[in-house]
Amino acid sequence: MTFTKNKKMYFAAVFIVLAVFNVIAFVIPFSRGAGYWTGYGFSTLSILIAAGVGMYAVGREGMRSKFYGLPLALVVWYYLVVQLIFGLLMMAVPIIPFWAGIVVSTVLLGACLIGLIGVNAGKGMVERVGQKVREKVFYIRSLQADIESLADRAADESLQKELKTLAEAVRYSDPMSSPLLASLENKIEAKAAELAGSITDAVAASAVCAELRQLLAERNRKCKLLKCKYHD
Repeated sequence: MTFTKNKKMYFAAVFIVLAVFNVIAFVIPFSRGAGYWTGYGFSTLSILIAAGVGMYAVGREGMRSKFYGLPLALVVWYYLVVQLIFGLLMMAVPIIPFWAGIVVSTVLLGACLIGLIGVNAGKGMVERVGQKVREKVFYIRSLQADIESLADRAADESLQKELKTLAEAVRYSDPMSSPLLASLENKIEAKAAELAGSITDAVAASAVCAELRQLLAERNRKCKLLKCKYHD
């Protein structure tokens, strides 16, 4: 396991909390009955859970992982703070029944685990949506790259400019795809292939560029219609 700077700082904070808690627990002359050990046990467990969540959530590579690791850390630290306060209360006030401490601490632990599961499930859902978006955007980005490559290959200067203009039109086209656009996008792909085949014939290639611009304009119009349909 690689320890990044953030992960080292996180574990340093957890270690400090553990050390301070144990100093308080064993230096102060608490009455060490069942309530004391209940508070001590659940509080120590909350610190260990914070450490475990930190190992999973903190310092991961990629902006997305870092962004979604933050809510996990917040949930576990909220739980840690509340449990430590309640645990110290159990340790300091022996008249609180130990069974009450077990019930309350178990409820806090359950709430923490449910929160962690919920945040992690939301993270997974967002990542799946992000993957679908990337797949839909890939079509238009791939088309742009193909046309830019053709512009580099074209010997005719005017055709080069026309291809670069076409690549810009593709770049600023709606990036999102849809199954409803499959037929039209297949036509665009076929025309792009035809353009690649006629790249040595400036006149023919220019005519194909014009057809591609018309198809792209039609695609953009249909994209707008689809968005209006979904919003309605």
